[in-house]
Amino acid sequence: MSHAAGQGQPKSIAQMTGEVVDLCHAKGWYDQPVSFGEAVALLHSEVSEALEAWRRWGTADATGADGKPEGVGSEFADVFIRLIDYCSRFGVDLEAEYERKMAYNRTRPYRHGDRRS
Repeated sequence: MSHAAGQGQPKSIAQMTGEVVDLCHAKGWYDQPVSFGEAVALLHSEVSEALEAWRRWGTADATGADGKPEGVGSEFADVFIRLIDYCSRFGVDLEAEYERKMAYNRTRPYRHGDRRS
C-alpha cells in the first residue's frame, strides 16, 4: 500500500481509488463514458508500455529531464491507476476480489500442478 505524503500511514485501496477517481473527474476523463472493452484495451496498452520500458531500460527509473516519470515502475503505476479507476467505474470491489482470489490461490497446488508459467 502507498503511504500518505509525510504521514507514514499506508493508504488503503479505497483511499487510492478516491484520489484516482477525483483526479480523473478533474482532468475530464469522466466527460464521456468508457466501454468495458475500451477499458480492457487501455489496460492492455499500459501493460504493453511496461514491456517496452523493460526492453529499453530494464527496471531502472528512466525519468526524463522534463520530470515525467518513465520506466517499468511508472508504467506499472499507470496499470494500477487505470485498474482502480475501472474497478470503480464498473462496480468491482477490488479489495474484496483480491481477498477472495488470494484465499483460493492458497488452495492451489505448487505451480498449479507443474505449469510452466
